[in-house]
Formats: sequence, C-alpha cells, structure tokens
Amino acid sequence: MIQTIQLFGLPFVDATPSHWYTHIKTILHNNEKAFLVTANPELVLRSLRDPAYKHILQQATFITPDGIGVTAASKRMGKPLTATLPGIETARELLRTADALKKRVFLLGGRPEVMKSLIQQLSIRFPDIQFVGTFHGFGKEEEAAKAIRSAEAHLILVALGAPKQEEWIASVYDQVDRGLFIGVGGAFDVWSGHSKRAPKVFRKLKLEWLYRISSHPRGLEKLKDLLLFASLVLRKKSHL
Repeated sequence: MIQTIQLFGLPFVDATPSHWYTHIKTILHNNEKAFLVTANPELVLRSLRDPAYKHILQQATFITPDGIGVTAASKRMGKPLTATLPGIETARELLRTADALKKRVFLLGGRPEVMKSLIQQLSIRFPDIQFVGTFHGFGKEEEAAKAIRSAEAHLILVALGAPKQEEWIASVYDQVDRGLFIGVGGAFDVWSGHSKRAPKVFRKLKLEWLYRISSHPRGLEKLKDLLLFASLVLRKKSHL
C-alpha cells in the first residue's frame, strides 16, 4: 500500500523509489487503471492559483514529488517526504515494464519532428512495445481523445506540459476501462534527443532544477516561480 502526505492541499506519495516503482509496475502488469501526476513547485503553484486545476489534481490516483523543491518544502513544513520521485524516472520504469510485458502504449505531445525522432528511438530501445497511438501536441488533442477509446492502451504518456496534459487526461479518463495515464512534461524532448537531461553531476547534487532553468527559454519566469514557491513555504512554516 502506498502512503501519502498532505501538502498544499494535495496528497503526495510518500515512498522509497523502489517501493514506488514496484507498486506502479504491478498496476501496469495487472492492466489496472490509474492517473499519475508528477508535481514540481511550478505545478503546485498553478494548483494554488487555479481552483479548477487543483480539483483535477485531487482526482488523480497518485501525485508524486517531482523535484527537490517539493521534498525540501515538505521537510521545512514538518511533513517530510521519504524521497523525490522524478517523473522522467517513473515514466522510464513504466516503459521498461511495458517492453518486458509487450504492452500497448499511447503517446501524445511534442512537436511533429520530436515525435518522429521519439518513435524511432523508443522502437529501438523497447522493441516489444506495441505503439497504438502516436500524436504530436499541436492541435491533435481532440483527435487523440477520439483515438484513445479504441486504442485499448495499457500505458498512456502525455507530454503537453502543465496544465494541458492533466486537463487532457482528466477529460478522457472516464472514457476508457483501463490504462495507466501519466503526464511527462518535457520527457519526449529528452528521449528523442532534441534536448538533454541535466548532466549526472547536477542530478547527484540534486540541482537538476538549476540546469533546467538555465537552459530553458523561459528560465527567468521559472526562477521567479521557484522564488515565489520558496517564499510561500517560508510563510507557511512561520505559521506552524
């Protein structure tokens, strides 16, 4: 059983990486249904600004702490989470399991050129996955919504970025009987080779967020959000 801790009005998964990966891989193995949200500080802030979006997140099966910012905040607020559970790692573990079990996978998101490279890369790396839907993220959401009903996918990866990816998942979730849905943000860009993940030294020092900000076109905007998040955490701490 997966335990959760309430932070910012959201139930965050409180588990070690090994426990978490075992749990979600079991869900995929058993063809069960779930909606996974990987929440970083930006997503948390958006949920606090937008009640409708927060309601969508609260309907998710699981919300994981994606990034050191959320786990650091949990400690500062006296509700420490066991570990950071990066969304890109969760998605990678699910793809490995889908390959081993020859599962059906549905992909939505990314630029057209990204999706072309992505399918080539994933087909080489995971040759036993059955790709039953591959849609780029430029005006294809409605088409993908129609396709998901007949795809009978076991794993659905959505890379539209927040809030679009969670909103799309929520809009189609009740239309299917099975499937593990997860929003993966910029993972398609990384896997396709169109952008790089932070070097290992950044990940080891838990500074992947700094690398993403420094290399992102909206880096300054993202930095402002992180500072706002930190300020919010400090204010909450002062009221405990």
